[in-house]
Amino acid sequence: MRRFYLDPILHLMLLCPVPVWIFLYFQTGFLDSIEIKIFLTLVLVYPILEEIIFRGFLHPILAKHLNHSWSVITLANLLTSLVFALTHLINHPPIWAVATFIPSLAYGYSLERAKHISAPIILHCTYNAGYFLYFW
Repeated sequence: MRRFYLDPILHLMLLCPVPVWIFLYFQTGFLDSIEIKIFLTLVLVYPILEEIIFRGFLHPILAKHLNHSWSVITLANLLTSLVFALTHLINHPPIWAVATFIPSLAYGYSLERAKHISAPIILHCTYNAGYFLYFW
């Protein structure tokens, strides 16, 4: 079994949003009182469930039948990310739903690289934490 958690690309993907969060923190600051149950649901429960559905179920099915790729982006990743973004239209404004497409490509890439569902789960939870800390 490949040790995805030792992958330097995964480490880089985890660190990429940190400078943005630091910049945003100094621009606006975070709220002191966060309702921990809601925050944990948004940062842990939803990302884990979404990754099980999209990267654990849909992505492998598409990858089995579609093997086309462009550099590091596979057709399975592209289609899974498109469906991922479209499902976010249910509870997000269109611009925010569309904005989920790029992180979704990163989650799919991490799955394909690590060959383990934990990689996109960790990325998704980390990205959601920064997003919800800023927009809380």
